[in-house]
Amino acid sequence: MLFFKKLFAFLKDKQSIQMPVNISDLLSSGVNTRQDKKLQSILNNIDECSSSDFNLFIKALLEEMGYDITDIDGKNDNGVDLIGHVDNVRTLAVQCKAWNPKRNTERVDVREVRAFKGVVADGYQKGFFVTTHYFSEPALELEDETLILIDRRKLFHLVARYYPQLLAESLYFETLSSLPACSHCQIGKTIKLYSKNKRYYYWCESCSEIEMV
Repeated sequence: MLFFKKLFAFLKDKQSIQMPVNISDLLSSGVNTRQDKKLQSILNNIDECSSSDFNLFIKALLEEMGYDITDIDGKNDNGVDLIGHVDNVRTLAVQCKAWNPKRNTERVDVREVRAFKGVVADGYQKGFFVTTHYFSEPALELEDETLILIDRRKLFHLVARYYPQLLAESLYFETLSSLPACSHCQIGKTIKLYSKNKRYYYWCESCSEIEMV
């Protein structure tokens, strides 16, 4: 017990002397490459994305986590959409299920999870079942050290850790999607601003035109 107290105190001291994060460096990272833009498009429309696009997104996410991923969707996969290798050794089976929770009220059933768990046990060290939806309570009871169930909440947790810039842009996109189009350029979205004279100004995030109402 004394050892852990000393360890905690040491870590606390180490954290206290760390230099502040350079926020300019963090904010300078953006969505630049063609791959990033594709992933951004998928994340912006995650509830409407196709199975192939969802597989692509999860493949990129797992590669960011250090796996070497092969997409085998549609090739006698037995429920496995992606295969992960570490040091050229096949270690991970991944099943991806892109379900829109606004349309599919039923959560991922225990039978699907049990079937996938059997496939994992036959030839893999670990399995990830990833969905944009949620798992039923009986399905969650099947989770153990060899099977990780990643629902919508856990998925966004991983995105926030490994692709924070994509998540930030996605939240911004969602906000803009509810705004009216600019009357000048018909492309950008207008954001309502408030001035001291109690009149509203609308600013276009695309052409930067300002209207007063």
